[in-house]
Amino acid sequence: MAPPLSELFRATLSVSCSKTIVIASLILGLICVGSYLRWKRRIASYPPGPPPDPILGNARQLVKIDNQERAFAGWERTYGDINYLSVFNKSILVLNSFSAARDLLEKRSAIYSSRPTLVMLCEMMGWGDILVHLQGGPKFRKHRKIIQDRFSLRALEKYAALQRQEAYKTLLDIGNSPDDVLMHLKRFVCGVILNITYGHKVESITDPLVVNGDKATSNSVNIGGPGSLLVDLIPILKYWPAWMPFSDFKRHALYTRALVDDLMNTPYNWVKSRMAAGTAAQCIAVELLETMNNQTGPYREGETIDEDDVKRIAGVLYGAATDTTGSTLATFLLCMIRNPGVFKKAQEEIDRVIGNDRLIDYDDKDSLPYFAAVLREVLRWGCPVPLGVPHRLVEEDNYRGYVVPGGTTILANAWAMTRNRAMYPSPDTFDPERFFGLEKMESEACQQVEAVFGFGRRICPGRFFAESNIWVLMTNLIATMDVGKAVDEKGREIDVTAEYVGSFVRHLKPFKCRVGYRSEKARVLVEQANLLHN
Repeated sequence: MAPPLSELFRATLSVSCSKTIVIASLILGLICVGSYLRWKRRIASYPPGPPPDPILGNARQLVKIDNQERAFAGWERTYGDINYLSVFNKSILVLNSFSAARDLLEKRSAIYSSRPTLVMLCEMMGWGDILVHLQGGPKFRKHRKIIQDRFSLRALEKYAALQRQEAYKTLLDIGNSPDDVLMHLKRFVCGVILNITYGHKVESITDPLVVNGDKATSNSVNIGGPGSLLVDLIPILKYWPAWMPFSDFKRHALYTRALVDDLMNTPYNWVKSRMAAGTAAQCIAVELLETMNNQTGPYREGETIDEDDVKRIAGVLYGAATDTTGSTLATFLLCMIRNPGVFKKAQEEIDRVIGNDRLIDYDDKDSLPYFAAVLREVLRWGCPVPLGVPHRLVEEDNYRGYVVPGGTTILANAWAMTRNRAMYPSPDTFDPERFFGLEKMESEACQQVEAVFGFGRRICPGRFFAESNIWVLMTNLIATMDVGKAVDEKGREIDVTAEYVGSFVRHLKPFKCRVGYRSEKARVLVEQANLLHN
């Protein structure tokens, strides 16, 4: 008896479905294999780097890294000095050598000078539209010109008197309360830049502008490397509700946003009220506000200054100057404590060249080559911004036969450059004399230290001002003070270790030390200088 027609239909349909599933699976498999082979060929055309996973890229490796600058420097031994990474289809190029950084970020600056979108810092925390993070265009050029004009080498002379005054006050404060030396160094940095920017005189580290500014910057930079946070890699996470689980990052961003808004608005409003009352001191904010009201200035045709420009320019001066210079001053003190022989040589040079009848001034700079080497070594050894601020490539490029995709984030590993063993033997050793007696062909050892200030069109416009700040305070501290390790209740010296926190801008953890006037004559010199300059 023949099977019913319905059963034959079902059997035929079952066989057809099975064949369809097999064929569809084969097609899907071929598509996947083809996509994988194309992905492998594409990856092969990029610079070398740790092998990525499909879809995730190198996210798995990056999650495991606690110290990115050291890890990236270690990859150089395996993959060379340029390393390509991908994270969720986003391209990252790490430059571990000075030559590669110069080739791309300086010689090809026209396409390598943009900035990636840093979702956490710029969009969520409110640091967007400041010079450091502007991607380019008219606003970037305007802000850069305004800041460069006010902090060029030629412009530094007008700040010298204030820098001396603040340096002398800091020495007096250290002499009066040596246990608070790190706080005094921070007050010095804030005192100089707040006076120059807003005409505000800082008497104490407890000044509300200092406290609020410190909170804003520390909360912004101690969250991880810029561009490496999960929300930077998956921007849609910025919409994740703050009340949901795993939203610590969102709550942190909201809290920091309020601090950043306060940093931008409070001193700006204070200056405006002083101007209205006719009591505002001359400063950059006042100058820019007057320019805004009159709409004059050396800008491109059609460009004007508005309130947001003034807030952002003044705010970035305060935030950037206090963070990096403060870190370098603390590193300087730590290096002098840990290397008493270096401190003694610097002191002997000052005694021999300047004597002990006066304090040091900027005219003495060329007469103190050993101290110049010490300062250069501090910047090299303590590299304050290890990976710099990321650059962004605006269009596809070819370098050394490799393809670098457009939109790639570029990380210049300044820490690796200043730890280059071929250029700096025993790089972990603090040795200023490594900069002495260099042949002309080896002078790049001096140039490489400049990596700490960035590259090309993105080099720090305030670098000369920052160095002059450090120079006037530290030379006079060496001339008038002795430093050393602190002792415990049993008279035993307390070791000082270099423990840094933060991945964007590195800061030393607080440490104890011994500091005080080296003689009664030094104390009198400092007190007289304060009477004369205050």
